[in-house]
Parts: sequence; C-alpha cells; structure tokens
Amino acid sequence: MQTPELSLTLVRTLQAPAQEVFKAWIDPALIHRWMSFPGGGTTVAQVDARIGGEYRLETKTPDGQVHVTTGIYQELEPGRRLVQTWIYQGPIPDFIGKETLLTVELRELGPGLTELILKHERLPSETYRDSVTQGWSALLDNMVALYTEVARAEG
Repeated sequence: MQTPELSLTLVRTLQAPAQEVFKAWIDPALIHRWMSFPGGGTTVAQVDARIGGEYRLETKTPDGQVHVTTGIYQELEPGRRLVQTWIYQGPIPDFIGKETLLTVELRELGPGLTELILKHERLPSETYRDSVTQGWSALLDNMVALYTEVARAEG
C-alpha cells in the first residue's frame, strides 16, 4: 500500500501588488527582510533567478545553528508563480538531502492587494511537515507585516 504524499498549503493576503510580492522571493535584500525572526534570520541569500538557476539560503537560529537550504528554480512567472526545489542541507540529520517542491502562486485581489498561496510538496515525513509548517507560517506572517509596514509608510 502506497503512503499518501505529504504536503502543506498556506494562504496569506498581502498589501502589495503581485509583482512586488514576487520580488520578495528572488531579491536577496528583500529575502533578508522577511526571512528573519527574533535572534536570527537569513544570513546568506544567493539567488540566480532564472529557470535552472540555483539558490542557497543560510539561516541562523537564536541558538547559533546555521540551517542551509538549496534548490533549483523550475518555473518563474513574475507576478504569478514561482516553483523551486527545496533541499535541506543541514544540520538536522533526518531532513538532510530530502528534495521537496515549493510552489508560490500569486493572485491579484484588487489594486495593491495580493493573495499568496504557498504549497510545499513531497514532504518526507510528518515531522518534516510539522517543522516546515511552523517555519513557513512565521515567515509568511513576517512578509505580511513587511508589506503592511510599507503600505502604511506610503499611505
């Protein structure tokens, strides 16, 4: 009997045009702003944003561990869709080398309002799913806060 594939889907609404939200996924300066948390965050964001291009993210946690994720861009439709492999490189032994698939879809809800749908698929275990669900939930909340702050500053 085949085990069903594990995945997660998260949805957020952002106060920004879809083109801007798309840039947050491929612009290292923006990645550093929303992929952060108290006492840590992304310290390295290397991005070759083209189909077949690679990326590398290094995130330092408050306890000093450096978590590394790499992958390859599969699809890039500015303002609409981004698909990339997501390969955790360490240091959590049970997660190392597992290639998963991350899809981000963007939908314009109105002027300056975008729905973001994040789907993370091919998750190797429930423990992995729980870990990335917690991580993505916090990071997407950071992205919402970032664009709320930008909208206030511009308004």
